[in-house]
Amino acid sequence: MARSAWIARACIVLAAAVALGTASTATAHSGIASSTPKAGSVVAAFPAGITMSFTDRLRRVVDVQVLDARGVDHAAAARLDPRNAARVLVRTRAPRAGSYRVRWTVQSEDGHTQAGMFRFRAR
Repeated sequence: MARSAWIARACIVLAAAVALGTASTATAHSGIASSTPKAGSVVAAFPAGITMSFTDRLRRVVDVQVLDARGVDHAAAARLDPRNAARVLVRTRAPRAGSYRVRWTVQSEDGHTQAGMFRFRAR
């Protein structure tokens, strides 16, 4: 086999390995799969708790805020569900009607920090 053909094949194999490694790394991060209340929903009353389910297991909850339109945080406590490490349970306080932003930061099981936000409205 000519040296140039060998180098070309080695480059193709290396590029394929890098692409596969990148794809598996990207899918290892946890993203939010669902929440209660649902993102963008209107609920009859401010919930006593919020649940967020993620695509993968989490190592820990870094921070969760439930912010009203004035920026007041209504999250009393947030923790991993002891029965499901892919679920975050948030206890809320001082219920009021209005629009809310739920900002979350979690650490994936692989150690990467992920953050996001969703909104809902309470009547």
